[in-house]
Amino acid sequence: MKKLLTLAMLLSMALAGLSSSLEVRASSAIKPQWIRKGEEFMNKKRKSSNYEFKVFHTFDADFSKLKEKRFEPLLTYVRQKYGADPMTMQLDSLAAGPGESTTYCVSFGQNQESTVYARLVDSYSSFEDYSDNEYGFEFYQLFAVTDKNALPLFDTFEVQECNNTKATLLSLIPSAGQFYKGANGRGAAILGGELAFATGMAIYQYKKNVAYDNVVKGISNVDSWQSKVDSYKVSRNACIGVMAGLYLYGLLDAALSEGSARVKVTDPQGGQLTLGPSAYGIGLTYSF
Repeated sequence: MKKLLTLAMLLSMALAGLSSSLEVRASSAIKPQWIRKGEEFMNKKRKSSNYEFKVFHTFDADFSKLKEKRFEPLLTYVRQKYGADPMTMQLDSLAAGPGESTTYCVSFGQNQESTVYARLVDSYSSFEDYSDNEYGFEFYQLFAVTDKNALPLFDTFEVQECNNTKATLLSLIPSAGQFYKGANGRGAAILGGELAFATGMAIYQYKKNVAYDNVVKGISNVDSWQSKVDSYKVSRNACIGVMAGLYLYGLLDAALSEGSARVKVTDPQGGQLTLGPSAYGIGLTYSF
């Protein structure tokens, strides 16, 4: 039975190590929630239907190239969705209000009569060391993009760090805090360990009860059965101890480890769009 317990402990440690290794290999840090859950999840958070979220993902061994070409995914998206002629496409930036990200205008057509507006909500980059001994940088961008010729009316976006207090409270349920933070590998390892040792505890408790009944009934080899009672009791207590250790580790990890940033989407702040004179004729102005 001791061999079985040792094997179970080694298996749990191996699973935890494997999950941690996969998580580190996948990213040098925990990716933001909008990367992990994708566009569909983000679009459900919109308050306005005037735009949609788009996640653009590029990668290269040279990070400076990724920064230089950061607008190419947006231009490619507009070109493919609306059949825009690349020769007529033009990218401009609009003046941003206080505390706002820059809004970009993609115009296209013979006289730039068609427009698509986009606002950069958040970006994330990481250095990846892949399993095939290759490495490089990955660059993610979250844009809010309007339809063609729609007004650039966006919700209010706020990038927030993960709430450690909430993660700790959630971890009162094993692994819930890790899953909330995006540490799915650690969460799975902790939950798997808890379930494995809870199963072991139940098995050893059952075997102890059977052995104890045989001692009480005075079945032959009472001393042998009593020895088994003591052995099963030690194994059961060891399982309980490991479960308690994993539980405390989960609480500390949720309270102290890095979490996954997320984007809070709220109703747009007050403002209005107006047409007015500009250096090129009539321009679009958004006032607060």
